[in-house]
Amino acid sequence: MVDPTVARDGHEAITRITPEIPFPEAEGMNIPEYYASPWPLSERYYLVSYSPRPLVWEPGANEPNALGLYLLDWQGDRELLYRDLEIGCESACPIQPRPMPPILASTLPEGKGPETGEMTLVDVYQGLGSIPRGHIKELRIVQIFPKTTHVAGAPPIGLAGEENGRAILGTVPVEPDGSARFTVPARRPILFQALDADGFAYQTMRSVTYVQPGEKVACVGCHENRASAPVRPNLQAAALRRAPSPIEPGPLGGRPFSFVEVVQPILDRHCIRCHGAEPAPDPARPKTLDLTRTPEGPFTRSYLALCKDRDFWHAGTNPKNAAEALVPRFGARNQIQVTPPGGRYGALGSRLIALLRKGHYEASLTSDEYRRLAAWIDLNAIFYGVNLPADQARQLRGERVEMPEIQ
Repeated sequence: MVDPTVARDGHEAITRITPEIPFPEAEGMNIPEYYASPWPLSERYYLVSYSPRPLVWEPGANEPNALGLYLLDWQGDRELLYRDLEIGCESACPIQPRPMPPILASTLPEGKGPETGEMTLVDVYQGLGSIPRGHIKELRIVQIFPKTTHVAGAPPIGLAGEENGRAILGTVPVEPDGSARFTVPARRPILFQALDADGFAYQTMRSVTYVQPGEKVACVGCHENRASAPVRPNLQAAALRRAPSPIEPGPLGGRPFSFVEVVQPILDRHCIRCHGAEPAPDPARPKTLDLTRTPEGPFTRSYLALCKDRDFWHAGTNPKNAAEALVPRFGARNQIQVTPPGGRYGALGSRLIALLRKGHYEASLTSDEYRRLAAWIDLNAIFYGVNLPADQARQLRGERVEMPEIQ
């Protein structure tokens, strides 16, 4: 049972009806009995499928008649309604006559429509805490690619684990009042990052959205409370008094991201004279990291040297690791329910960026190079932007790869 009046996120709002049975997705593989396909009849009674036998994991198979149909109440009491001796009973759906709901007219254009949609952000500062207005200058739009290989972490995208490939599509401007209005490609899973004047992400959207051709949608703010309304009426948003902005691709937009293409040239230019495969030329500067593009496993020595100092898997995604790592990120299966604004797990929290900004021998990066490094870290420090092994091999060689066929 979920009670949104208790909490909007996290476990506090959840009451488990059957706490004696572990969640197979998260709490272990020893499941002595199990439920499936619940259908609520009310807040106190549910139709469920239930098996008194242990759950069998792949490549094995559960008995075909394992599941029977039961009535379950809110206290965990169970009563058998029907069980077939030959085949299991799943996905019960009670049927009763009811009035036909009203048919709403579509807001989409007739016919095929354009291959774009329009999005409006009313106020990016709603949900960003005490950040001063005017601090956010742009939204970066990132496209996430559906995974086209069948194993969760193989081939790997980066050290965070179990990731999707992705591409920066570009940026759109944010008005001084925090509003934005822009067009995006239709039928593409996208997310947004709120960027400061230096191109660093103050907040990253960790889910995706999309539009249909010709669709117009709007949101209130950036990680604002989902029950809130705009602080100012929509008609006062500056972005609504102009045409929607097209996406500006910039130097990194329009193709899958690649560490070797975007980040490695910066390391080659500024770092490998001291952090190369050979001993450092000055004994006073001992070599501690190999930042060359030499392949090592699925990645390069440079990528591993920058990212392998901390493990962010699951509970490893925590403030301590984020503060100590050269390159922080969100690890797979992490338990961060509400993303804190401020970029703790991105470039703004990166010890590598802080080291370079403070001054590190002769390494003097341009603003464009800082933006490239920040874009990489804020994309969760991925190495590849693509899923298919052949495309990854091209990126490892430093070649550009076009947008994948399946998007």
